[in-house]
Amino acid sequence: MFRNFTFLLLLPFFFASASLAPASNSKPKTWRNPKDGMIFVWIPAGSFTAEVPRAVTETVTYSKERVEIEQGFWMAKTETAVKQFRSFVRETGYVSDAEKAGNKFNWKTPGFKQRENYPVVYISFADAQHYAEWAGVDLPTETEWLYACRAGSETVYYWGDEFDDRNVWHRGNSLKGSHTVAAKQPNAWGLYDMVGNAWEYAIICDGAHIELGGSWTRCFRYKTRQGFVADNLFAGTIAPRLSPCKPPLSYPWDDDRGFRCVKRAP
Repeated sequence: MFRNFTFLLLLPFFFASASLAPASNSKPKTWRNPKDGMIFVWIPAGSFTAEVPRAVTETVTYSKERVEIEQGFWMAKTETAVKQFRSFVRETGYVSDAEKAGNKFNWKTPGFKQRENYPVVYISFADAQHYAEWAGVDLPTETEWLYACRAGSETVYYWGDEFDDRNVWHRGNSLKGSHTVAAKQPNAWGLYDMVGNAWEYAIICDGAHIELGGSWTRCFRYKTRQGFVADNLFAGTIAPRLSPCKPPLSYPWDDDRGFRCVKRAP
């Protein structure tokens, strides 16, 4: 079972075929998955401070703890794109959950014009799992995702404390849909669109997952009932707070629901 904290992410890249290890003792910064062409970025071992759930009843209590990532791992540089998901479908004949349900919109026809290098959307968690299995990778845990997203930062956002359009696709600058992956600035570890463009699935524990990072459908700021303007809609989706192990209460797919993968040991 996955746990929300302290993962031993072992990466045995010592076999000759499909090896991820470089010729020297230092690890390369990127790895290309031969299955789908996705570029993965090396995420080094380390730690970050997070609010960890302790007592889970009707309410949840949290304690601040230093969460350790004892071994590095690889994370996809971008969200999985339409062209990559299309390759998966062509090879396997896979039919997405939205298509099976007869939904008017699906990854092929999301309701807005999209290009091959846009993040694939209208994806269910099961769809993402099937893709990851085909590509020989995994979906990230919530801990892995938050650690990689924040990239060593302790500010509100991974780029600083103020919202910055240079890092995010949101409703204010992408009214007609999602946009090309990697068109905004990356975080310190070279990961693009960790905030905005598409929500991304992450595993909380067996049987429970969460969507992180916000999407192009979110407003970067809004007025509360008290009249205040708040800009924390995105900040809350990358806040270093781990979720209790509860099944999600959300739509199974949507026009802003996508994913990115990680590579680690089986």
